[in-house]
Order: sequence, then C-alpha cells, then structure tokens
Amino acid sequence: MTLLFGSLHVAYAETLATIHIGVPTNSATWFPLYVTWKKGIFRDLGLELLPVTMQARTALAALASKQIGFITQIGSPMTAIARGLPASLILVFCERSHHVLVAKHEITSPAQLRGRVVAISQPGGTVHRELLMILEKFRIDPNEVKIVSLASTPNGVTALKGGNVDAAMLLIPHDLYLEKDGFRPLVYLKDVAEFPLAGIVAHNDRLRDRPNEVKNVLVGALKGIGYTKTHREEALPLLKEFLGLETLEMAKKAYERLRDIWSDSGIPSEKGLRAAANLAEVPSTFPLDKLANWSFINEAASSLKTR
Repeated sequence: MTLLFGSLHVAYAETLATIHIGVPTNSATWFPLYVTWKKGIFRDLGLELLPVTMQARTALAALASKQIGFITQIGSPMTAIARGLPASLILVFCERSHHVLVAKHEITSPAQLRGRVVAISQPGGTVHRELLMILEKFRIDPNEVKIVSLASTPNGVTALKGGNVDAAMLLIPHDLYLEKDGFRPLVYLKDVAEFPLAGIVAHNDRLRDRPNEVKNVLVGALKGIGYTKTHREEALPLLKEFLGLETLEMAKKAYERLRDIWSDSGIPSEKGLRAAANLAEVPSTFPLDKLANWSFINEAASSLKTR
C-alpha cells in the first residue's frame, strides 16, 4: 500500500477528519477524485480524504475488514457483494471506459481486424470482454481474430511498436503517444458501450454508523466532478501531472477524449450498472438495488442545490 499526495500541514491535521480511500494506480477513471483533493474541496468540508494505492484484492480485503473507509474499484466489490459482502456502490466517477483499440496505420476499419493479431492484458478480464464487445458491434466473429494475452498494457504498447501484433487494447493517453508514431486509434470503448469502471464503494456498517461523513464525502466528490468538467483550463495542469503527460497540449487532447466518460450525477444508468455487473460476473437475476445505494448521493445532490 502506498499513501498518495503527501501529508497534511499540522494545523489541518488537528482539525480535519482523516479518511483513507483505496485507489488503483493513477487512472483517468478516478481523476475527478484527484482534482477534488488538489483543489481543497474535501478540506472545505472538514475532511482530509487520503488516497492509498492498493491492488484490487488488497483493497477489497481492507474494505471487508473495515480497515479502510472507501475504495474506488467497483468490479471485484460487486462480485463480492453478490456473494454476501455487506457493502454498497454509492457513487460512480466514470460512466464509460477509457480503453481504446489502437492499430497499425494501414488498418483503417474494425473489419480489417479479421485475420489479425490483437493484444489484450489478461484472458477473461475486463479488457478482453471489452474487445469482444467491439467485435460484436462490428459483427466480427472472435474466431476470425487471433487474441493474444501479454499480461499488461505496457507490454501491448511494446508489442504494437515492435510489429509483433497488429492492434492492442490500450488506455487513453497511450493513443496520444502512439498517434505520434503513426498508429491509429481505431475504436474508443466509450463509443461502443456504457458501463462504469470506477466509483466509491463503502461497507454498509459505515453507511449506517457515519451517515453525515458519507454524505460529505459524496458532496465533495460531486463538486470535484463538476469542477473537473467545467474548469478545463484549471484541470489541464492537474491532468498532465496525474497521468504524467509530456505537455499541456497533450493534456488538452487527453481531456477532450476523456471528458465524456466522467459522470455528471455520480449515478449510472440502469443499463450501465447492469453491464458493469455482467462484467463482474454478477448473476443477471441479482437485484441492482442490492449492489448500489443511491440514497446518500441523492442527499448530497439535494444539499448542493440548496447551497
């Protein structure tokens, strides 16, 4: 586990309630949370929400044992909730995926993937299923494409640049770097399907025992999402820093491709939530209202309207 973003000044530490939230490595999916932290929005609400880098399995275990207040991963928690974990999804940061299928320059349409080699990270994982969504949308039989697993996204970038594969499932902003080298972003997942990839999940005991704290966390998160989507110029330096981009111009291009994946309300559509549940192998008969609890975010949204 790694604590991100440093620590508070002593004066703040004496007055703010410290809350830890488990996050994966820096990803555009939860960038609005980073903006919320950097702009001091949580501090204005009397909170110091400190992100802690955790692998999904570790984050889930910490949530289950109540060693951490909140986590941003939602896939494995939804699987666990369907199997009995007393927890709930209470907000989503993004409603669509930040993944993109990047191909060699000569491949100009998905139909040309037939007979080609396409790289993914792990077989059976989210990215693999996203590729299958692309193939289904463009009516390509998966058997017509050779899908290879390379264990990680960076390996996909390397294989594509080395000519070992014809296309690869990558992330924004990998597409920006590869475009400079002549590769072509072929399909953005956000244009194919709707399903959230990151949000806030909390243990049900915390929802019961600390409702005001939960509401304030969500008020801050909603304000951060709104700020991210309406203050582009202020968000660009933060996005450059967060994703490790080379220039502000590159951050601008990334922002334009990412802006519409971030939620406006923090609540996904029923279709999107069910798609995310399917990706998490939640049985189709499992009620969505047992996966998510929107009462706190509805309260938070109402309180923002009256301010």
